[in-house]
Amino acid sequence: MYSKVCAILVTYNRLDTLKTAMEHVLAQTLLPATIVVVDNNSTDGTIEYLQSVHGENNIHSIFMENNTGSAGAIAAGMEFGLSNIEDQYDYFWVLDDDTFYAPNALQDLVENIENSEFSMIGLHGAHIRMGRKIQVKDDVRLQEVDYAMIDGALIKAEVVQHVGTICEEFFMMCDDHEYSVRMQRKGYKIGVLKNGADNRLYLGGGGQFTRATLWRGYYSARNHIFIIKKHFSFVNLFGYCLLQTKLLITAAFLAPDRFKRVRLRLTGILHGILGIGGRTLDPGTLKFTSQKAMKYVKSKKLVIHLPVITTHVLDVFDYLELSFNVI
Repeated sequence: MYSKVCAILVTYNRLDTLKTAMEHVLAQTLLPATIVVVDNNSTDGTIEYLQSVHGENNIHSIFMENNTGSAGAIAAGMEFGLSNIEDQYDYFWVLDDDTFYAPNALQDLVENIENSEFSMIGLHGAHIRMGRKIQVKDDVRLQEVDYAMIDGALIKAEVVQHVGTICEEFFMMCDDHEYSVRMQRKGYKIGVLKNGADNRLYLGGGGQFTRATLWRGYYSARNHIFIIKKHFSFVNLFGYCLLQTKLLITAAFLAPDRFKRVRLRLTGILHGILGIGGRTLDPGTLKFTSQKAMKYVKSKKLVIHLPVITTHVLDVFDYLELSFNVI
């Protein structure tokens, strides 16, 4: 068995974790032909480290000018792989910097995808029912799913050539969900391999009412709207409305930071409807960026009125939060 794999490893300000993740990739029994490390403009010494290892062990580094999120970084890695004429890759293996893989992870994925009808195989996934994710059975090793988590997934290069790269406007959250929908609409099948070959640290989240779930709630609400608009379905729209209503009610009654949490989720819904994509909310500061990624808004009228609409919506929630704190 010899298949040329382009591994895409996304990183941002996790130098020590990145080094460990790289060690696990280089320890694979089936080594990738190329390891593309995409850095999202780190400030912790990651850039200097990647510059020092660039060219070693088939490592190629891509340095983004700003933080484009996992979606932008994965898209950049895919574009590099497709444009690399010297190496015609058979597969893309998409990785995050906070997941460590057992030595057999890549070989197991390649063997299973080559002996099955699947065009993408992930290590985690779900079935989609009424817009909700239903987890797969743990006792079935290889099974067909509607959605596969892209972290750790192996994708045939021909799929990326035909379907395209990950949508950059998603920035974070739901980009793999949209990609799974896009693949299925093109007739490709998706599988999940339950082999326990990954150790996920979940450094970007964890817990119900954490700081991370504040920005995740915004991007999830917004990006699910993008999916509905791109691949419309009344069933998924109904399921989305039910899910968001449940999450908003839960946050309003149970979250200690209820007004901020409800505000961000409702703003995400608004931005999704208006088509505002990209990095609009800074995950570190939880402040909205000055650049609203207007290129994703199709209507010129919306571009003209959007700052006023968004400002009034946020002012209402600021007033409610202030009033609640005074009471």
